[in-house]
Amino acid sequence: MDEASTPVTVKSAFSSLKAAGYPRSYIEKLLPDWWDNSLFKTSAGVLQFALILKQRLGLETSFGQEGQLLIQTYPRSARFKRRADTKESELNIAAGLGLAITKLALFCANTPYTPLTSDPKLLREKILAMSGNPHVDFEGLLKLCWAHGIPVLYLKDLPRASKRMTGMAVSIDGRPAIILGFNNTQHARQLFVLAHELGHIVSGHLDEGGVLIDEDLAEVTDTLIETNNKRKDAEEREADSFALALIRNGYTAPLASMGRLSSATAIAAKAAVLGREMGIDPGHLILSYAKQHNDWARANQALEYSPPQPSAIEVVGRYFREGVSLEALSSENQEYLLSIQGFGE
Repeated sequence: MDEASTPVTVKSAFSSLKAAGYPRSYIEKLLPDWWDNSLFKTSAGVLQFALILKQRLGLETSFGQEGQLLIQTYPRSARFKRRADTKESELNIAAGLGLAITKLALFCANTPYTPLTSDPKLLREKILAMSGNPHVDFEGLLKLCWAHGIPVLYLKDLPRASKRMTGMAVSIDGRPAIILGFNNTQHARQLFVLAHELGHIVSGHLDEGGVLIDEDLAEVTDTLIETNNKRKDAEEREADSFALALIRNGYTAPLASMGRLSSATAIAAKAAVLGREMGIDPGHLILSYAKQHNDWARANQALEYSPPQPSAIEVVGRYFREGVSLEALSSENQEYLLSIQGFGE
């Protein structure tokens, strides 16, 4: 777009963004403090606006003959693992945002990337040595990821009408990262999501510039959708198998001796005993019980009997702050990267 082109108007720019699923109120929250809509009056200002959209939303933009803002909403490298009733276009916003925050996080990450083995047994041994715990838990797996230069981020701030994803694995120039989108504070639920996304990475499911989005993971959601499970592709089955082998210490049927129980307290007590005997996170066993018996109500109550833990999302935020040097970014990008994850001051 040159100086002779018709300038993009404030109204046309925000109308184009709204049509792509980005309400004006959402965009204005993400714009840097110095931005003023009067900048739309110049071509330089319009180009700056387009750059902001690319950096903060992962949007590729161009300009039409009449100066209108044209938006390419589909990240070319993205692949979606979604429910049958979800259109790929409904996950485009999460995909673009995921790419945008990953680029910033990788730029300021403290630890270089060191590839991990795909052997769950060897990874389990490494996690236990690092954490000092008798089983693979959420924080231990989080620590492993950051120690190997794999940032783990949380995507909190999405437009109200857009669909959330459960998890996302991203690779930029061969450097992977994981984004958690599951809005849940329980460690046991986030553990499987994190292990599943790591499974995609160590199994080689991502190209050097790939994005793989999982909308729904049956191991953590309060429903049994067997038809969807049967339709899982080979990559999803491989990531599931990796996650379960890692978390379950190699046991293929850890609930074989559990049976159906009549109360939440009984589920919690039995999970605690089996967890100690098998070296498995008791919270994961409770969720496995829920899925096996389609008894999510009692299982959710059973999770409440677990020892108190800080919010899983707060733990993600702590590891993020420790794992990056935010001062490598401009002050406005620091603020953006923290706020979109919900980690702002």
